[in-house]
Amino acid sequence: MDKFEVKLDQAARAAWLSYVGGLTQDEIAAQLGVSRPGVQRLLSLARQEGLIKVHIDHPISSCMALGRALGERFGLGYCDVVPANPDAPESAAFYLAVAGARRLSHFVEQSEPLTLALGAGRSVRAAVEALDRIERPQHRFVSLIGNVARDGSANRFDAVMALADKTGGERFLLPAPVVAESVEEKRALLDQRLFKAIGAVAAVSRAAFIGVGRIDRQATLYQDHFISQAELDELLALEAVGELLGWPLNEWGELIECSITRRVTSLALTAFSQQTMVAIAGGRDKAPAILAALRGGWLKGLITDEAAARYVLDAP
Repeated sequence: MDKFEVKLDQAARAAWLSYVGGLTQDEIAAQLGVSRPGVQRLLSLARQEGLIKVHIDHPISSCMALGRALGERFGLGYCDVVPANPDAPESAAFYLAVAGARRLSHFVEQSEPLTLALGAGRSVRAAVEALDRIERPQHRFVSLIGNVARDGSANRFDAVMALADKTGGERFLLPAPVVAESVEEKRALLDQRLFKAIGAVAAVSRAAFIGVGRIDRQATLYQDHFISQAELDELLALEAVGELLGWPLNEWGELIECSITRRVTSLALTAFSQQTMVAIAGGRDKAPAILAALRGGWLKGLITDEAAARYVLDAP
């Protein structure tokens, strides 16, 4: 997708919010993370390119409707839904990364120093990679989840290092496995001065961008060697459907109490109740996990695709 196509998508979103959603230009500016003159330019582009007729003549129109429905149903500050072509599933991942990068850039491009928290995973890393390079050495980026697997290997989908490299900002990594070997090991990690320092940085973050993990036989936690086969079996027996930062959730978004949650080293989800936690995740396979995260009220923002959005909205 070139820069003009990205701008055209933005114009379609602005047009939908204005002509279908009935929002004011100030409200649209807040939704899209642009200035009021920026909204005016987007609406002008939409008219110039013939997008505005009796209806918004662009595939993004149905996505906007899905996003608004999800936002209203789950009380989200915003929900971006990108197209999902069943014949080309890789295209949805690309659009998801572009949409995630657009939301990330709203924070990264600010000149005032800020702290941004990040989870790990393919979608979050892809969003960071889709960002343009910009010098922001005044910013701090902090990890919310351990970056070490059981075998000692580093997390391939860490996003903090990539974002710091693109901006020159400070980086703060959580030096721990996602799941400790024992409760005693977790206590020892949490008592470390370095671990507490990372938590203090995360506590003042403006927003947190995280992934959503599925819990099934193809669970990322298992595939990337963060949990064992026996631990995966335990989660499945307890009817876990997804996880946020390694914390397992049932279908209603409730944290599951088990031997694994007693050893998860990630910062507690409840610590972010007053902050903007945004999930970047899509696909039919992840839809039950996304639904659980929404039902649990953990998210204030969501960037997803049509396949997941339709599944969530069709759920009772």
